[in-house]
Amino acid sequence: MRKQLKMGLLMFTFFVFAQNVTVLSHEMDRYMLIPGGDAVGIHIETAGLIVVDTYTVKTDCGNFSPARDAGLIKGDVITAINGQPISDIEAYKEALIVREGLLVLTVNRAGNESEVVVTGCKNQEGELTTGVYLRNKIAGIGTLTYVDPASQKYGALGHEIIDQDTNRIVDIRQGHLIDSDISAIRKATDHEPGEKIAEIYFDQPHGTIEKNNEYGIYGEMTTEYFNTKRMLPIAYQNEVQLGKATIFTVIDGQNIEEFEIEIIEIDLQVEQEVKGIKYVVTDTRLIEETGGIIQGMSGSPIVQEGKIIGAVTHVLVHDSTIGYGVFIEWMLEESEIAYKTEQTTQAFRPAA
Repeated sequence: MRKQLKMGLLMFTFFVFAQNVTVLSHEMDRYMLIPGGDAVGIHIETAGLIVVDTYTVKTDCGNFSPARDAGLIKGDVITAINGQPISDIEAYKEALIVREGLLVLTVNRAGNESEVVVTGCKNQEGELTTGVYLRNKIAGIGTLTYVDPASQKYGALGHEIIDQDTNRIVDIRQGHLIDSDISAIRKATDHEPGEKIAEIYFDQPHGTIEKNNEYGIYGEMTTEYFNTKRMLPIAYQNEVQLGKATIFTVIDGQNIEEFEIEIIEIDLQVEQEVKGIKYVVTDTRLIEETGGIIQGMSGSPIVQEGKIIGAVTHVLVHDSTIGYGVFIEWMLEESEIAYKTEQTTQAFRPAA
């Protein structure tokens, strides 16, 4: 079936590949990966303290809101106290006591840093407080895309983790990929996205989380839990065809299943973009069980003709059977995996 080259939702550079090299020869090396599809828990400690909200403190002398009066707002990130980096809520409380309620906070707001002076007060119970709710941890679920058997580097999600309060990409101090079970499914409707509901086992880590950006989360595995799987080769983006493909994902427990999709658009890209593959879910069982693509499926590997071509990233809000995927090449570059051999680099070089 002929590939379709077209402009995507974002502006892409239009180019043509050499027409006589659409398929690698059997003699040519092909990079192999351990395919994902596993439901994984995500536990992140943020770089700084996120301001969830401010509140009014009742004191014997009236009601005050020290944090709000100082100018703190929801979504601010406190990165330091009196010049000392901070990422622990207990350390914030200790500093408040040690400094007798007077804090000079370094605050990051939408990428801009400033200093804010906050003077705490004692509530009616005699506790010193600044009237602010803080958070420094984020937990959720997603889907593993691949593990590199050589380096144990992995990629998952296929898109960034956004903090719900700051509406920005989460800066990671440290994080872990952990074990999880899918316990239930909330099915998607015409106006509401569905989601996987999971049990997350925080005492069963599988790997580190070291990078979070618009192409997914990345790190290294610290266990050999995934190494027993059969490996699959990757496909390069100009090998991807319109037509049948599958996704690997979990909708019950830890059982990875393969579900059918139909690729309906391909946007070949010179530079990294998230939406390179557009598809429609055709698997009747997946539609019956979930309504289509739901939250928690991000990162599910997309496989065509036995090769990993990309990962699930986005879904249309008004139609959960239509989604987008990122090419596997872009995720491997984020993992800094040298997946191209000298032969493949020459074979798939764009025509001038």
